[in-house]
Amino acid sequence: MKKILVIGGSGFVGAALIPTLQEAGHQVTVLNRGNRRINGVAQIVADRDRHEDMTQQSGVFDVVVDTSGYTRQQVKTAFSAFGETARNWIHLSSAAVYRETPDRLPAEDDPLGGANIWGAYGVDKSEADEFLIGRAKCPLVILRPPYLYGPNNTNDRETFVWSRVLSERPVIVPGDGAAQFQFLHVQDLAEIVAHFVDADFGKRAIYNVAEPEMMNAETWVKKVAALSGGELKVVSGEAQATGVTARKYFPFRDYTCALNVSKFVRDMNWTFRFNFDSGITDTFSSYNVDELQQFSPSSAEELRILDML
Repeated sequence: MKKILVIGGSGFVGAALIPTLQEAGHQVTVLNRGNRRINGVAQIVADRDRHEDMTQQSGVFDVVVDTSGYTRQQVKTAFSAFGETARNWIHLSSAAVYRETPDRLPAEDDPLGGANIWGAYGVDKSEADEFLIGRAKCPLVILRPPYLYGPNNTNDRETFVWSRVLSERPVIVPGDGAAQFQFLHVQDLAEIVAHFVDADFGKRAIYNVAEPEMMNAETWVKKVAALSGGELKVVSGEAQATGVTARKYFPFRDYTCALNVSKFVRDMNWTFRFNFDSGITDTFSSYNVDELQQFSPSSAEELRILDML
């Protein structure tokens, strides 16, 4: 048994991660603002953005898992509070930390800084990574997934498609299919984190983590929609929404979000619990179909595009 502090933990990732750690026999404490109680775990109520909240915290943990470190300052404050005594630090990063690599998928040793498409999010996440790489004295794990999916997803992604198909609304698919997407089921992420809680990985481990399969936007829409049993109606964003930013009518940017995961596959010899087909089936089964119809209202830009058909 290890004493584990999860920073965040009350949302999408925590709903999978905390039970996984508990089932492995670990003692879990969460640190968050206390807006949602989590059964079976100790809770430290603090706002990680308030320096005074974090400096008042104490406690020695075998492992700290930071699921909500989005900026350098957030990570620096958390590390100041717990990093000097933690034996291992696991940081949940993002595919958005990499600068543009137009001719290939980014690998772990590629330059950080965030591609322009991700805006401040990519810059902030990359600065958080750089702080930890430069300052962490304890063994450090950084995990960089692309798009996460699964039950309890707080991002309107797979639910976006199901809601439209079940309510007989078209789905506007952006671009020409060149952009590639890659995914990771949240339960697979939880099990990867749990592995590193117990693994002897040396001083530092930085990995891109994702299911190997990639697909374009239209393929993703068709795979997701097929589970609903409804009739999918696709509208070409390339033809009907020229000049309109994809995120105004679609869950993803018209930009490749995929990673070179060969290092993780080689080093870990990892077997994923889910591939995309089984994972999206698992996700759909966690929802009430009647509720899904009203889950995702159409945006004003989406309605404007459809009104012009």
